Amino acid sequence: MGDQIFPSYILATSTLQERASTNPLYLGDPDGLIGAVTTNPGANTRVKLEVKIDRLSANGTYQGVLPNKGEKYAIFPKIRYPYEVVARFDQIVPANVTLNLYLNGKHEGQRTSVVRVHSISDCVHAVRTADGKLRNMPWMYAAYVNENHPAIDQILSDALDTKLINRFVGYLGSKGTREVYQQVFAVWDVFQRRGFRYSTIHTTPTSGADRNLYAQTVRLVDDSLKTSQANCMDGSVLFASVLRRVGIDPFLVLIPNHAFLGFYLDKEHKTTSFLETTRMGTIDLDQAIGNDTTGRALESIASERARDTASYKSFVSAVRVGLEEYAQHREKLVAPGDAPNYRLVDIARARQSGIMPIALETSAPIAPKSR
Repeated sequence: MGDQIFPSYILATSTLQERASTNPLYLGDPDGLIGAVTTNPGANTRVKLEVKIDRLSANGTYQGVLPNKGEKYAIFPKIRYPYEVVARFDQIVPANVTLNLYLNGKHEGQRTSVVRVHSISDCVHAVRTADGKLRNMPWMYAAYVNENHPAIDQILSDALDTKLINRFVGYLGSKGTREVYQQVFAVWDVFQRRGFRYSTIHTTPTSGADRNLYAQTVRLVDDSLKTSQANCMDGSVLFASVLRRVGIDPFLVLIPNHAFLGFYLDKEHKTTSFLETTRMGTIDLDQAIGNDTTGRALESIASERARDTASYKSFVSAVRVGLEEYAQHREKLVAPGDAPNYRLVDIARARQSGIMPIALETSAPIAPKSR
């Protein structure tokens, strides 16, 4: 990634299964972030490359043999990161990277470069490789979905206190789609009551400065809960975190300059719905419902008293707008090709592939809030 290091990427990929390189001139970690290229001075040369990153207290070493004289070998040691240190970066800072090369036991030289270590909130989602190809990594957004966050217990407790539902059952209830919608609405109602508002913050310090990197600022669950603010991506990952906790499978919908939430209405994933989280607290609630099919279909999920609330009206609007947005972009989302701006990110699949949620040791429950 050039002269930039993203702690979010390091944490998200920390448990990915190691794979072998298919290039005989590439040695070490196939997914390595820092390495060196050296020309082999002779056949079967013993090589050792050491890497140290001072600000991250990280280091790594590769030892092996360079078989062919005159060939250029790329060497990327497996770097050991102290993950408790990596997670602490909340702003961009410089760091020194020092490499030492040894050939046949002789120290051949040292190189030091300055890199930029990003905030944990900076999410890199695409990288242009040396051959000009774009490597899309939309699954990085799944790392910001944290279904294990301790604050979710309080959110669910608050939802039950509203009496909109009696329990969270995921897909195990007997009322099908209606019961899934009821659970999603109960979560929506909690955030509405807590005064969540839409925020437009999404740029990183390098936005537009590096054409080989695509990155966006995404608030962690902690930050969204503390500030009661969320941009389109923040709100989507926050809702996805809670829905995964209760057994409803979410996915993120990425379109140019925007994101919204999708979720499955059944265990078999045959039916989907959507939620435009930016509608919370930012619309004319008197105009929210309308007389469309979605509004009429969702009437059964709430009592007559609840249907008269601003929270319910904004929820129906959020579902309706989400469905409209998906329909508008469906063709490109289903077959995006190499376009980095159209993607569906299934959170369950990301977890199955090894993408970890970013969690902070300082994460704590949020305080209860009165109705």
